[in-house]
Amino acid sequence: MKPCPSIFTSIFSAAGICAALFLLEIAAHGREEDMVFDGMDGEVTTNEYQAFIQKLQYLPPPPTNNIGNLMVDERDGARLHGMQTFYEFTHDRRNLDMAVLWSDAFLQARNDPVSGRIIWTGRRDLCWPNKATNDAQPLHSTTENGDVIEHIVNTARLILENPAIWDQTAPPDRFSFGTTYLDRAKTYVRECQRSAETTIVPWFVRDTKEGYRLYHPESAAYLKYCGDSGPIPWNQQQELVGALLRLAQCHRLLNDGNTNIAYYEKITADTANWFFATAMPVSAHNRVCYDWAYVATLDPTASPEVTTEADYDMFIFRAYQANLGPTRLQMQRLINTACFVMYHGTNHFAGQVNGVSTPRRHEREFLEIEWIEMSVLDHEFYHMVANAVLNCHEYYDNLAVEAAVLSAKHYWATHPSMPEPQETLDPGKLPPVPQLSPAMAYLLRPHTMIRTPGAAMLLLWIVSGLGLSVVKRFNPSTAGHNRGAGFITMMSLIIVALGVLAALRLPAAKATWPDIVIPVAILLFGLGLALQWYANIRPRRLAAVGGLLAMIGLSLSFKNWASFLIICVPGCAIALWRIRATASDR
Repeated sequence: MKPCPSIFTSIFSAAGICAALFLLEIAAHGREEDMVFDGMDGEVTTNEYQAFIQKLQYLPPPPTNNIGNLMVDERDGARLHGMQTFYEFTHDRRNLDMAVLWSDAFLQARNDPVSGRIIWTGRRDLCWPNKATNDAQPLHSTTENGDVIEHIVNTARLILENPAIWDQTAPPDRFSFGTTYLDRAKTYVRECQRSAETTIVPWFVRDTKEGYRLYHPESAAYLKYCGDSGPIPWNQQQELVGALLRLAQCHRLLNDGNTNIAYYEKITADTANWFFATAMPVSAHNRVCYDWAYVATLDPTASPEVTTEADYDMFIFRAYQANLGPTRLQMQRLINTACFVMYHGTNHFAGQVNGVSTPRRHEREFLEIEWIEMSVLDHEFYHMVANAVLNCHEYYDNLAVEAAVLSAKHYWATHPSMPEPQETLDPGKLPPVPQLSPAMAYLLRPHTMIRTPGAAMLLLWIVSGLGLSVVKRFNPSTAGHNRGAGFITMMSLIIVALGVLAALRLPAAKATWPDIVIPVAILLFGLGLALQWYANIRPRRLAAVGGLLAMIGLSLSFKNWASFLIICVPGCAIALWRIRATASDR
């Protein structure tokens, strides 16, 4: 007689179900901690405002180093950028104070000139190393330093633009950077000026007959340890000129007589002019758009820029705001590119700026903050990018995206729409961008379900389960041994469904696994499925072990502690019961 589940197994299963219900209860109420986007039109609501402020309480501490570019791009650097953006249109001191604390941490993390790391120059330069000491390129240090400088000095700019707070006491001064806001701003500018003078200008800026150009250093050591040569890619150029532009702005606000102001602004302007000189005008839907490549030396028709890199390209908007070259018409053509080439409808954006997506350059559900900030130039463009953010819920936890979209929302609630600038080129005389029909765009669209290892493994788990069910039904050796199989299948589906729900609805439980975890998860998952299939011709207890291994691998792939617990706790109980039941039948 097959034994009933033991008391231990029953308690184990009940504990797993209770844990699942508890975590789902957290999910139901966890929305209070999510940020809010009530709609695209009208002024920023009290609900949106307060949710953003509340989110500041749940931020992790600022990073203590730049390994992996934590202080750059759309990572922790973007969190600081989000605080700055929100403060700029609200002047809520809570955001500025948090930005000061994070800027302090960023500056404190800079390489120490006495005891710090030696980089490719052979010196302990005032930079922010982004590779671990055991990395294949431990002496690596390049353009990312500009972005870190920009983040720090942008906080100084916000302080200097508000003289009313200069003499007030700033947040706790942990690193002796200055007691008042003005003292803190001056420290940011002074120290970042030292870094720019030693790690940006002498390395990357060239004075050519066409103007200032940004190139990788012609150095054997740089090529060996950093691996790049020739013109710097457009997105990285914006990292560099972002730093120089912010420094120029702060020196002007301080009126400190710094002689680099015009120099840095000229580099910024020349960089923008170079970009537009190489961008190729194209036509789409009877509009003039642009096609461009990752770097100036590539042909955009053969190597179009990738959307993830184009995000930072759009920081050229800062040069436009500073009246340093880009025209309103040129900015409109970039907006046209997003609206009429990259946008595939229903909140899908191409993986490349020529409107084409590939398995490696897959579609995006929204456009990043650089595009959103630029939407203050075009009301229809704002509606497009804001609607995408609203539908994909990126605003829940992405501080920079929420700040950008609320800033743009505030702008359009307080400013009238303006007509587009008059186009000077005839779209009919320009090369067209290949247009995909909606049906073809759908066929070429990489399915959302297979964009992550977890989603692919989930699909394979379901298909394998269906296949095993069919095989067992027609396998004489399993006749009479499938009692309880329906219950086991139902429970497995329930706990996996709850695990998937937790991964989607509990972002706060997202786990930062080491890189090795996903390959291990795939190995366990594959071994588990293999054992399940092998159990059809060998001892059936292997099926229980295989099922457990597969579920452990699947739960790890979701990168979420809640999913891991929901799937593994009852999954272990089911596996133990199946092993005991199998042993009693022998």
